[in-house]
Amino acid sequence: MNKIQIFSLSTIFAALVAGGAVAQDDVQFKPVSLASQFDFGQVVRGQIYSQEAIGANTKLKGNFFQRTGVWVTQEAIVKDRLDLKMGVGGLFWYSLPSDANNAASVLTQFGPGISQAQGTYTFGDLSKPTAVLQMGYFPYKYNPDAKNLGEYLLRSGTYPNYLISGGWNMISSAAYMVQGLRLGTTFWNDRISLDFLLPMEHDVPPMFDLSPTLVASVRPVAGVEVGAGIDFNHLIPIKPSAEHPHNPANQVVTGVSIDSSNVTFDSVGNYVDGAYYYNYTRDSSSYYTFQGIKLMARASFDPKAYVDLPMLGSQDLKIYGEVAVLGVKNYDYLYEKITERMPVMIGVNLPTFKMLDVLSFELEYYNSKLPNSTNKPINSSLPIGDLLGAAGGVTQAEIDQYNSDVKRDNWKWSVYTTRTVTKGIQIYGQVASDHFRSINYNRGASPTYAPVTNRNGKDWYYLIRFEFGI
Repeated sequence: MNKIQIFSLSTIFAALVAGGAVAQDDVQFKPVSLASQFDFGQVVRGQIYSQEAIGANTKLKGNFFQRTGVWVTQEAIVKDRLDLKMGVGGLFWYSLPSDANNAASVLTQFGPGISQAQGTYTFGDLSKPTAVLQMGYFPYKYNPDAKNLGEYLLRSGTYPNYLISGGWNMISSAAYMVQGLRLGTTFWNDRISLDFLLPMEHDVPPMFDLSPTLVASVRPVAGVEVGAGIDFNHLIPIKPSAEHPHNPANQVVTGVSIDSSNVTFDSVGNYVDGAYYYNYTRDSSSYYTFQGIKLMARASFDPKAYVDLPMLGSQDLKIYGEVAVLGVKNYDYLYEKITERMPVMIGVNLPTFKMLDVLSFELEYYNSKLPNSTNKPINSSLPIGDLLGAAGGVTQAEIDQYNSDVKRDNWKWSVYTTRTVTKGIQIYGQVASDHFRSINYNRGASPTYAPVTNRNGKDWYYLIRFEFGI
């Protein structure tokens, strides 16, 4: 939500009070909330691509990164039914990687931001609401167990398929910031919850499209929770022609041939020099599209519901998982197999005997044949992945790099922990090879297209956070 929208919401609220629709006595202001966070970590091994997963990239090894944020939140309750929350703040950050030839990239950067700007209206009995309507810009999390990976339904792309974790908030952020509305209700003594969402796209083009989403969760018996969801991604476009661009580069690929006439080989057929040219055959009457249907299913089990283990924390031993389908429809060449669009995550909270609030390990498998990249949607407004050699000739080294990145980023993992020191003070820790994209000064303070830790088993980082709040 931008500054104009925040100003408009504040103006409407002030007008309601001034016009008598809301009396001053009907408004209860909560104490102002203040929070600060200090992050520091290191990319032990990683890489940042300047031209995506083909060739040109910057190796990271031991690169330190640090961020400091301050956030202020005001909450007001209007007539006991309307809960308004608005938060603003700022983040001091440093570019990753820094460029010795660009002095600006090594200086402290500052970015103001909005943490939330929302209103929630309660229908029915306040102690047992019939429904709640949430509007504005707010965090939404349907999988309460996911610590870093997972939450695929809204934190992913359909065509092309990409996964995202972290962001400006790099830890304790396995949620999605909805810009839109949510209508929620519960049934069966709150064992069943149902959310209808209408989020507006605000991260990756095409922007401002609406994606109707339905999420449900059920707690049938003690210790068991299951959930499912469906997202009609980009179903309601702001500009329909942007959903399936009639661009020759977006025509559905039906075949590919490789021209090696410009390549030099030695006497035994090994590559020496030169470029390969990939020739893609296309269907001029068919185009890829951003629109698609995403599905999600999840489950969790807590054995402590059946075995009394007082020495363990409330989250210890919990097992959970999530699977998604990023687009149910197949398309030739790029999106031929549904199994290549199905990320799977499983997690477990390890026992810490109350020494930590939680210690989780999460493992993900995602067998996509395309790089996990937002390059084409952002730079070309195309719903396709990066095609090897589509922009010109490529060397053997670039082919090897591309194939390696595609195959070796199938596995991701994350270890997450947190400890409450005292009221208002928490320490977080995370060691991961996930979908974290760094903020790069050379890209206009925007996230990189591909994850920093893109090679499973070799690329990873650690991050520690100190958080203070009242």
